Amino acid sequence: MDSIQAKAMRIVLGAMKSSPINCMRVECVEPPLSLRRQFLSDKFLFRCIQFSNHILTPKLTYLASLIPNCSYWKNKRPPCLVESYRRFTCFEAPHQATSNPLFKYSYDSLVISPDIDTSTGLVKIEQNQKLTFNYIVDTKWPQWHRIFTDASKRSKDGCVGVGVLHSNYNIVQKTKLPPESSVFTGECIGLVKAIEYILLLKLQKTVIFTDSLSSLNALARFLFGSHYQFPVISEIRNLLLKCIKENYSVSFAWVPGHCGISGNEKADRLANEAVESGDVDIFRNYAHDLMSLSGIYLRNSWTEPWAQDSSKGRHYRTIQPSIPSKPWFWKLRFSKKVTTVLSRMRLGHVCTPAHLTKLNINDSPTCDCGYDVGDLNHIIFVCPRRDRSALLEGLISIQIPFPSSISCLLSTLDPHVYNLLAAFILSNNIKI
Repeated sequence: MDSIQAKAMRIVLGAMKSSPINCMRVECVEPPLSLRRQFLSDKFLFRCIQFSNHILTPKLTYLASLIPNCSYWKNKRPPCLVESYRRFTCFEAPHQATSNPLFKYSYDSLVISPDIDTSTGLVKIEQNQKLTFNYIVDTKWPQWHRIFTDASKRSKDGCVGVGVLHSNYNIVQKTKLPPESSVFTGECIGLVKAIEYILLLKLQKTVIFTDSLSSLNALARFLFGSHYQFPVISEIRNLLLKCIKENYSVSFAWVPGHCGISGNEKADRLANEAVESGDVDIFRNYAHDLMSLSGIYLRNSWTEPWAQDSSKGRHYRTIQPSIPSKPWFWKLRFSKKVTTVLSRMRLGHVCTPAHLTKLNINDSPTCDCGYDVGDLNHIIFVCPRRDRSALLEGLISIQIPFPSSISCLLSTLDPHVYNLLAAFILSNNIKI
């Protein structure tokens, strides 16, 4: 499978056979298949093991206990599922249920239609936002209680803070969630806390403001047609059903964040404070948050070897020191010929006289013009057989300093530079 992947990447890039495989993977942003298998295993297990009675749990527990004492696995990597299970057991507060969230709550709670307003008329760049907000609220929800919620995550490894503010009475709540949680989960927990507060104080009419459009869209979505089931969304609907039975009116409204609305700004400060000093009464991880960690594990497992391995691809590392999220050509409209030439230039394995001599294919590294060694810098900047006037004018116009080299130009990852190089390649019919 690894050899098939390498052949496929050479076809995509038009790379030479001598091109390092680790560099081609970064160029295509295709991780090694071993990491890809572990990534799929993590996603599968984190989704399955959210159920405490899943059949895999006792089997993986038994298998994981056997491997350390088994001579067969002494010099081998453990199976992907066992590695995923070990990662799962490292979490402090995994959330496990006995059944699907759809079967935990009543049918009535799953089919209710929450009152959600995502088009309040507020615009983030508008001035006098506070006056506009007060006018809209007084018009749509006169004499209603106002609750603001927000969530914050300062760093990838930090906890998620949730802030809830009842602006009428200036009552606040702060909750802290595990580091594995997402901001989306934090925003949903904020809605849960707000509705629990409504039931506790028996508030007749309440509007809950949040700047999370994703949580409101998830709440409004028809659960039976959703691909993913979020237990926290089902919990919100169950609490809303309780409010309906008590004749409490609850509405949700979206407000743009960081636009001067005092209630939203205070909820944001509470969320930031909750990262350190929040209540931990619902400190648990949900499966949809754990599944998103599989991508982070994949990235980290790929980034560390790339940063440490200096045996192959030294030229390419000067151009692409880190692993990108997308290939450099994913937004650029180039022909196959231009993409191939630029990819070969980036990889440093090109059909120039200098490189072909290194591979013992040519006898001399001298360029066809006979003036100098025929490497990339000579062909692009010096060779008299090439017309580079448009290239030099374009580079000067975008303030590229001279003298320069092809490595410096390619390492900028500037679309303007790549377009100029593409035009130069086409106009001179360069085939390297």
